[in-house]
Amino acid sequence: MSKSPVFIRSRLKKAKSLVAAGKMAEAMELLTRLCQKVPGNADAWFMLGTLYANLKQYPQAADCLRRAVELRPHHTLSYFNLGTALRSMGRVDEAVDAFIEAHRLEPGRLEILRALAGSQMNLGCFNDAIASYQQCLARSPADAELYGSLAACHFLVMELEGAVTNYQQALVLAKKGRYLDGLAAAFCQQGRFEEAVAAHREALRLSPGNTRYHSNFLLSLQYLPDITPDTLLMEHRSWASMHESDKTPSAGFRNQPDPERRLKIGYVSPDFRTHSVAYFFEGLLRSHDNKVVETFCYALTPHKDETTERLQQQASVWRDVSTLDDAALVKQARADGIDILVDLAGHTARNRLTVFAARAAPVQMTYLGYPSTTGLSRMDYRLTDEHADPPGEEAFHSERLVRLPGCFLCYQPPLRSPSVANAPMVHNGYITFGSFNNLAKINANVVALWSEILQAVPGSRLLIKNPSLTDGVTAERYRAMFDTHGISSDRIELLGLVPDPQAHLDTYRRIDIALDTFPYNGTTTTCEALYMGVPVITLAGQAHAGRVGLSLLGNLGLDELIARSPDDYVSCAASLATNQERICDLRNTLRERLLTSAICDDDSFARKVEQAFRQFWHDWCSTQIS
Repeated sequence: MSKSPVFIRSRLKKAKSLVAAGKMAEAMELLTRLCQKVPGNADAWFMLGTLYANLKQYPQAADCLRRAVELRPHHTLSYFNLGTALRSMGRVDEAVDAFIEAHRLEPGRLEILRALAGSQMNLGCFNDAIASYQQCLARSPADAELYGSLAACHFLVMELEGAVTNYQQALVLAKKGRYLDGLAAAFCQQGRFEEAVAAHREALRLSPGNTRYHSNFLLSLQYLPDITPDTLLMEHRSWASMHESDKTPSAGFRNQPDPERRLKIGYVSPDFRTHSVAYFFEGLLRSHDNKVVETFCYALTPHKDETTERLQQQASVWRDVSTLDDAALVKQARADGIDILVDLAGHTARNRLTVFAARAAPVQMTYLGYPSTTGLSRMDYRLTDEHADPPGEEAFHSERLVRLPGCFLCYQPPLRSPSVANAPMVHNGYITFGSFNNLAKINANVVALWSEILQAVPGSRLLIKNPSLTDGVTAERYRAMFDTHGISSDRIELLGLVPDPQAHLDTYRRIDIALDTFPYNGTTTTCEALYMGVPVITLAGQAHAGRVGLSLLGNLGLDELIARSPDDYVSCAASLATNQERICDLRNTLRERLLTSAICDDDSFARKVEQAFRQFWHDWCSTQIS
């Protein structure tokens, strides 16, 4: 039996009054009955869906709002609320469709366009998001948040100058730490590290307790060519003194102090995905002896991929802790009975050093993801080797340095990769040097020395590949830097983003000799080059960041490629460039040399790490004996 319009209107009015009075349960019951009795009424479905959304019951909200748009396909707010519910459920692709329809119906509503832009950004459709944010700004040109979001999108597609410009405009309208932090990141990607450090300092002045800004600042300091180890230690201890002081360390661990029992090892990382850290962690995780250790991976990884899936299968226990706060993560590690908790991030993005500051496990150590001390007094150990951290480096660390025999790294090449090709000089008739390193590592001193090498090897070229060079302004800045040293632009090729991993590796076929950066060496890029048959010339520095090349090449017996001074660096590169026979020999043998070396022997490496773990555990157990 159909209900009259008067009855329906009275029920809807009653529902509104119940909501206004805060009687949500009664309103929901009334609307549910109304939808059952009058299933063709769009208003009833809309109100019920909106009420579910307000109560954060998003699946029910989406179901009701879908009924509403089916019944009334020209109702803007139904599409908008549907999009909001879907986005809250993580179904961002469907949310975008709903927002697009709402925008089509009412193209002038800023609220809808802003929601569309944010969802496009979350979905990874950055160019679409840029267009939407630009439309937003045309309607609201004094909105700092819009400029900040637009800048972030430009950054993510490596339109770095656009990012800088929009962050600066956001700062004109509202001086906030997050805009300065974003600006610093853009500067760093452009190789403008002094400006990055200055922006980070200002962000910290505005937000002195922000751990993320503070860690980003410390990471930027690593790129300064003239920073001293004493200064780095002081700045890292400053981070620790600020962020350890508000953490009460866990006490009274119930871990059984049996020196020989199976150990529970917890690995904490935001980079359990296709990332440089994973290239050096996967082999270790896979090769752990599960009779000796039980591995727990605490994944802070927001976006998962095929590498994530492999790591998840290789861990004894996998925990997605990306949504846990510090207290909850500490509680989880204690509940799991972790004996040794391992940080794999240091002060890189999305780290959780604050968990270690709270002493989440009896033994804590840092490894792999960061080239310096964490500064934490509660971080017990740092794994390294005698090449990367020679005797004396203890003075610049808050942790105890533990040097693994041989190399502190174990590299796993990509599962799918191209074959090694002939050296390009054979068909080019000239030498091509190359570097695929982070642009922030290519400072003025590096450019000057690379220019000397090009001058010393007539006709030679230089190929620099980095996603940041997708940005035209950044590329021109580097061309100008070489031009000041008399190197014409026709000898320099700057290559931007190559998103396909196979195509990235394939680009190594275009270079004869790779040039390492200094004082911050490459790591993944060095291993990739060697795997593709490309010799790497490195300049050994004074600290860990500048000695990774020495460790890798030294462990491969390639001392001829290790320079000890700037003059020696130029001489090594120029000498090899004139030795075509040696280049071809290296091209044909480097991959096999790498694969059969200790650097790729994950079983042997896992045993070394487990021996270190056992010694750490013995030391802790000895402190528990009364």
